[in-house]
Amino acid sequence: MLEKLRSTPRFAQSIWQMLRLVWDASPLACVGTLMITALQGLLPLATAWVLKLLLDGLTQRLALNDTVLDSFLIGLLVFQAVIMLATTLLPHVSRYLSAELNRRLTVLIQSTVYTKINGFEGIAYFENPQVYDKIRLAQQGAEQSSQQTLYILTQFVQSAITLLSFIGVLFAFNLFLAGLVLVAALPQLYAQIKLGQQRFSLAFDLSPDERRKFYYNYLLAGAQPAKELRLFGLGQYFLDKLLNLYQRTHHAERRQEQRALRWEMSLGVLSSSIAGLAFVFIVLAALAGRLTIGDIMLYVSAVASVQSALTGVVMSVAELNESVLFHSYMQDLLHLPPTLPVQTNPQSVPDLGSAIELRNVSFRYHDQQPWILRDVNLTIPASSCLALVGLNGAGKSTLVKLLTRLYDPVEGQILWDGVDIRQFEPTEFRQRVGAIFQDFMRYDLTVQENIGLGNIVRLDDLSWIQQSATQAHIHDDILELPQGYATELTLMFGEEQYGVDLSGGQWQRIATARMLARNADLLILDEPTAALDAEAEYETYRQFAQLMEQRTSILISHRFSTVRMADVIAVLEGGRITEYGTHDALLLANRTYARLYRMQAESYQIEQGIADSG
Repeated sequence: MLEKLRSTPRFAQSIWQMLRLVWDASPLACVGTLMITALQGLLPLATAWVLKLLLDGLTQRLALNDTVLDSFLIGLLVFQAVIMLATTLLPHVSRYLSAELNRRLTVLIQSTVYTKINGFEGIAYFENPQVYDKIRLAQQGAEQSSQQTLYILTQFVQSAITLLSFIGVLFAFNLFLAGLVLVAALPQLYAQIKLGQQRFSLAFDLSPDERRKFYYNYLLAGAQPAKELRLFGLGQYFLDKLLNLYQRTHHAERRQEQRALRWEMSLGVLSSSIAGLAFVFIVLAALAGRLTIGDIMLYVSAVASVQSALTGVVMSVAELNESVLFHSYMQDLLHLPPTLPVQTNPQSVPDLGSAIELRNVSFRYHDQQPWILRDVNLTIPASSCLALVGLNGAGKSTLVKLLTRLYDPVEGQILWDGVDIRQFEPTEFRQRVGAIFQDFMRYDLTVQENIGLGNIVRLDDLSWIQQSATQAHIHDDILELPQGYATELTLMFGEEQYGVDLSGGQWQRIATARMLARNADLLILDEPTAALDAEAEYETYRQFAQLMEQRTSILISHRFSTVRMADVIAVLEGGRITEYGTHDALLLANRTYARLYRMQAESYQIEQGIADSG
């Protein structure tokens, strides 16, 4: 990566892309900022030149004992006053324009990055640690670009203008001295670029630790882990882990900063030595009578300003190089290929009238990983309920990801009324699918939003949302909340007297209402009641059974008392369908399903016996 970025075409392309972003953010503010920056770059030379003329004029008049303030001196004083006024006012105007441009640049870049991320139709990139690191660094690079790119570019332009203006003065005075000052900047340029690359590499190397620090921060301060951390006394354990991470990352950062300090101190000695040598040249020239007092002041200002401007240019180039390195991750993100292929002319999704069929479906997450599903053949008739049974790791949740087209099969097909679902546009296809996952989202939003997000086009249709809530048996509970459907379901963002949290069962019914708001052809229940007790789960699934009458649905559950409600049951073992049939038929077959059913029935009988004896 770093070797590629050292090439001039890639670097220049990245700079051009960054400039285009700045321009697209606000052309007017961009022009204004550049004009003010150019003026600020010329002000040091104008100040030094006016001071030279004033000193020479005063020296001549004092030598002639002339104390009259003539028009020439008055003009210089007025010009100096204008320069001082500009020096005072321009930074304020520049700061305002830069802040406005930076705000617009932030919005543009964040919008670009998250539009790309939202455009990933599948979830493969989010479950790949390497690619997810790239996404995180792209977000960081986008933020850094928005905050630093404009500042770096304006500092570079200002320093370059100041440098070029004073270089002419030094060249006129002494060609060797001007060349010496310029050559002395080369080691500093190399060092700063090298240090910038090292800072970038350090940020990349520490990326996993930064993710883990974020996780430990969540454990120590999050509402969800709070109960268990206190019950088991885990706070100090995770605090120690967090502090160890800080120690490791700080050690790496400290070593990097020590390297930078050694370079900068060495280069500071070199810079000071050259400045001292330049002053020797100036003093010798003055003693030889080749310089006036004003010339001495001008050349002293030139040496100091050239070194300062050179430092500004070098630092800007180094920071720009570092910014380009981060910006490259944003560009890499923007150029990531789609996670799912989308047809150029996709077919419209028909109403599900026949069946959903899986033909020889095989899937694994990576070529080097084992198969999760292998040669799965399964038919889900329309208007029927299929229960999917299997031990943990059997591939049930992966099958759901394929049915919702968050992934595509590596081999085989999934047919919707005989049409491969890859022929459909993913977003349109998913409008036909509703689901409640085991880890369904609990949004820190209002009740209306929590339900309406299931069908975003009807988010503001309160009657539609109330209808979904009624079907999910949560409407009456919502009416008892402080602000009804406008109640914030959060203890983090809601106002103290209005923000509330719900019980597990209530949240489950909110998620059910969100699924029903979609009015989908296919409903998928992926163990959404795993956190409920057996009785509550049975009651919930009984309500589900009523809601799913005459609707195509897939039920995943470990509780066989609820599984038997399904029209047909499929057993998934080792990534393959090993049994398929009704509850009674599978019991008669006396294979895996029957064995698991009897084991669970016996455990219920034992629990009931213990309860009765108590």
